Amino acid sequence: MAFWRLSLLLPFSGMGGGASKGHSKWRQEFHLTNNEAYENAEVFQQIFPVWSIAITKNMKQLASATGNHRINLWCLMTHQLLISLSGHADTIWRIAYSPDDCVLASASADGTTRLWETETGMVVSILPRCHANWVWTLSWSPCGTRLATGGSDTRILVWSTEKVTDRARRCSLFRCDSQSPDARRRYTAQKTLNEAPDAEEVAEELEKPLAAWQAHEKSITELTFAPQDSHMLVSCGSEGTIGVWHPDTGALDCRLMGHIGPITCVAINPSSDEQLASGGEDHTVRLWDLKDIEPQTMNAKASREKVIGFNLLHFTLKGHEGGISAVRFTGDGRLLASASKDCEVRIWNPSRKAPSLIHKFLAHEAWVRDLCWQRDQSHLFSCSTDGLIFAWQVPRKYHVKKKKREAAVEVH
Repeated sequence: MAFWRLSLLLPFSGMGGGASKGHSKWRQEFHLTNNEAYENAEVFQQIFPVWSIAITKNMKQLASATGNHRINLWCLMTHQLLISLSGHADTIWRIAYSPDDCVLASASADGTTRLWETETGMVVSILPRCHANWVWTLSWSPCGTRLATGGSDTRILVWSTEKVTDRARRCSLFRCDSQSPDARRRYTAQKTLNEAPDAEEVAEELEKPLAAWQAHEKSITELTFAPQDSHMLVSCGSEGTIGVWHPDTGALDCRLMGHIGPITCVAINPSSDEQLASGGEDHTVRLWDLKDIEPQTMNAKASREKVIGFNLLHFTLKGHEGGISAVRFTGDGRLLASASKDCEVRIWNPSRKAPSLIHKFLAHEAWVRDLCWQRDQSHLFSCSTDGLIFAWQVPRKYHVKKKKREAAVEVH
């Protein structure tokens, strides 16, 4: 039986050290948890670790994957639990919303990837079990027409999801407008639904992956599509390398090394697909610039031929006292957040010339498992094996105004 003090639910005033003046602005605003508490509210009766979190672009819903093999959908307006999704038979390691927020994808240790309809929580599809073991990670392409999955079998699979996301989107629109008092809207809603791909078309699309290849010598720990380029996919592996791939063919552009030991997470700067961030079990965060290794150069060729990759010059950000579990850029690329087994979150300035630490704070009393920036950058969410999800206030100077967000979507 596990126990945990409910003092975790109180704001962490003065708990973390600061690397800047105004560190008080990075305060905990609210929390979410499905941990069960005793009646006297002094300790938790049961703790469900939170392994992964994701937030919709409209900032109204948060999904969390918990240790009881469920996905909880939370309303960020009321902070109430909307629905709990069950179906996976083992730990859910990664969840991610499609770019249009209509579908939620989940990767699990049960060897399957499931697609859920965000609005209803219904299972849209279960991808064929093409991974030989655990599915560790997944990522949507920027346009939402492809989904990449990576597993402990060292392979990357790329799936076509154009029809499944189109069907989910049309069904969602139908539910919104089918009961409208406006006859034109009802007619349009029915017409939209009639034009949706049927279940057989969706099943045929997901029958087998578009591409599949062995990407690493050991387990793939994370992969991500470039936010601005659907033809660029980056992965990292437990053998300690980063691979940059063409997802249509599985062709390797370059392979990088530099960490000591396994690389656990990787992220691409949304403002520049050429800047990567990675975190490893060596307690360091590292920044890479792909400009320094153009695809046609001798260094790039050498990196493709060597199993261990090419040791590209990069910045090493030190300070964490435990393995890094997540690195996440803000949407505008101005900030980089890192989470660690040392229970801390650190905020970095990912400058190409002189990256630096902006702030650090003790976020949880157990391993911080994942991070997620809200789209307007007003909050940073963290989750932990303590079963808690915290929303941290971000200083106003880093917030993104609505017009800038809309402009970014148009460019994207």
